[in-house]
Amino acid sequence: MSVAEWHLLDQLATVRHIKKGEHFLRVGKVARYAAFILSGHFKYNFTGDDGSEKILKFGFMDDFLTNCQSFNNNKPSYLNITALEDSVILRFNINNVRPLYDLHSSILHVNLQVYQHIMEEQEEHQYILSLKSPLERYRFLMRHRPAIIQKISLTNIARYLFTSREALSRARIMVTKKLGAAHQYVKQ
Repeated sequence: MSVAEWHLLDQLATVRHIKKGEHFLRVGKVARYAAFILSGHFKYNFTGDDGSEKILKFGFMDDFLTNCQSFNNNKPSYLNITALEDSVILRFNINNVRPLYDLHSSILHVNLQVYQHIMEEQEEHQYILSLKSPLERYRFLMRHRPAIIQKISLTNIARYLFTSREALSRARIMVTKKLGAAHQYVKQ
C-alpha cells in the first residue's frame, strides 16, 4: 500500500484504550468495527453448552480484531472479544473502509490477506483440538505458538485447548521434566 493509502486509512481510524476485562465486541452485538492491536492482547471467547468458557483465538500486538462472520452476515456475534490486559487499539468502522476497495485495490488486497490469515488460524486451532491429549496440544503450542505459552495464563490456555486446567498443568509438568532431563543429559 502507498503512503497515501495508509494515510487515508489512518484518517478513518481512532485510537482506543481498552481496560483489562472490557469487551471490544460482545455476544449478541453485530460487529461494526475492526481494529489493529497496538499493545496488549485479547481473547475470542464464548460459553459452551456445558457452561464452560471456550477460547477460539488470541489476539496479540499487530493482530487484527473483528468477527468477520458477524459483520459479513449482519448477524449478532456468538462470541466476545475481550481484553486480557489493558490494551490500545486502532479502531475503524468497517463500513467506512468498504467503499475504498473499488478505489484502492491494495486496500482490498490487505483485507484479503487479513481474511486469509484468520482462516489459517482457525484451521490451526481445529488441528490443535484434533490432537489426542493435552500433552500433545501443549507441545504444539510450545513449538509453534510460544507467545501463547509466554503471555497467556494457564487457565486461559486450558480454555483454548478445550481441556481442564488440571490436565494442562499435568502436561506442563511432564514437558518440564522431560526438558530438564534432556538439559541434564546435554550437560554431562
